[in-house]
Amino acid sequence: MKPASKSTTAAVPPGTDKQGTLVQVARLYYEEGLSQQEVADRLGVSRSLIALYLNNAREAGIVRVQIVDPTNACTSLADSLKKQTGLGHITVIPNPRGAQSLSQRAVAGAAAAYLADTLNDGDTLGLAWGRTTSLVADLLGTTKARQVRILPLMGESGHSGLHSQMNRLVMQAAQQLGAEPNFLSLPMVLSSAKLCHALVREAGISDIIDRWDHLDLACMGVGVVPPVPGMVAYIGEEYLPPLIKKGAVGDICGIYYDRDGGIIKSGLEGRMIAVSVEQLQAAGSRMAVAWGVNKAVAVLGALRTGLISTLFIDQAMAERILVILSVEM
Repeated sequence: MKPASKSTTAAVPPGTDKQGTLVQVARLYYEEGLSQQEVADRLGVSRSLIALYLNNAREAGIVRVQIVDPTNACTSLADSLKKQTGLGHITVIPNPRGAQSLSQRAVAGAAAAYLADTLNDGDTLGLAWGRTTSLVADLLGTTKARQVRILPLMGESGHSGLHSQMNRLVMQAAQQLGAEPNFLSLPMVLSSAKLCHALVREAGISDIIDRWDHLDLACMGVGVVPPVPGMVAYIGEEYLPPLIKKGAVGDICGIYYDRDGGIIKSGLEGRMIAVSVEQLQAAGSRMAVAWGVNKAVAVLGALRTGLISTLFIDQAMAERILVILSVEM
């Protein structure tokens, strides 16, 4: 005679309702986050019995396991944004648990990998300053491309933050990629249009500016108007009120625009050392990187300017942009 097979159903303490016990154990373990041993101690039973209760709860349908792949969710978000904005290349990065800086690093890391893989031999890469673009430069790996030239897309900022130091950013990216760095030792905003006109004609400076006409790839951040805490107005706070009055929501390389993507004149164009709208439009690829829900409106406006062809953002921002779009419909 064969020995009786063992039942997989756990014994329930006398005088208790079986289903109620399974629900109680499941709640302690899954909702309150207690370990199996802690649940066992609380109920006065063995840990192995709790393991059987949890298995029975799954078999009875009391506990249902749902696996959510953040990558799939982000792919769907990216597809929705592409459809509604018309932009062909959007990458949405899942928000890691923990500090917000992890989201920034995740977006910058994905953009850095894409940039290194996209470069071809002899390409000219233009960089703009910013907190996230600075991190992109730090996270760049090696590239198979040779004889890559890296240019600043604007002059230096007077702000002391490292993310606003254009030449440091260019040097970091060049070292990571094994590329040739090119520098502009000039402030972004000069004191007069006359001085600006004279300086841009100087040898060395004019060489860089002329190469802005032949960019293969530009990597840029997206600024917010007015700046949120932790961000700075690179052109100077004193120039922001007129821009805000005109409806400015953000900027790319010192080019300001409104919510609908309309370019807004800052009044500094004749005094500014920075890539122009026309030069950006002529670039082979225009990659923007940004993260955080507080930049959602600025990024949406940037998409509508036509100055971006490739976008890297985080999941939370993508969701906020889609909500904004749904309200506008």
